[in-house]
Amino acid sequence: EAKFNAMTESDNRLPRYQPVSCNPNLRLYKYTKGQWFGRHVDESNKVDFPGNNNNRAPLLSAGVAKETQTEVTVLFYLSSCRGGATRFHLPHNGTSNNGKRKKGGGSSSRSGMAFTPEEGAVLLHVHGDRCLDHEAEPVLEGVKYVLRTDIVY
Repeated sequence: EAKFNAMTESDNRLPRYQPVSCNPNLRLYKYTKGQWFGRHVDESNKVDFPGNNNNRAPLLSAGVAKETQTEVTVLFYLSSCRGGATRFHLPHNGTSNNGKRKKGGGSSSRSGMAFTPEEGAVLLHVHGDRCLDHEAEPVLEGVKYVLRTDIVY
């Protein structure tokens, strides 16, 4: 523990805040044959919890700020299918020198890294300003079910 504390004090790249909950806004996605989701980024969202009185926000510790925001996408793959991969694209011409996205940042291609949907798999990725462009490729056979939430900081 002492080694970890020393590392966090000296490493400014590590976050200064902690996850407090999952986003209560759960989303269930269903993709059938031929359906896909185009290239995009997941934005951070502010999440206001009502506070801890009357057990309305039982997952929050006492003293947690009521103003929080999502930072990490969590995808639970509930089925397997052929096709339907989640493909991440590495930044290149779609990013300026300061890391901000340029509008119209490139076209969809088969470059990058693909995560193949498999029942029981979980995929986490950062979103907001550090989110990679990504897309859901067309389902070729079967049905793809995905449950999404976000980690709130």
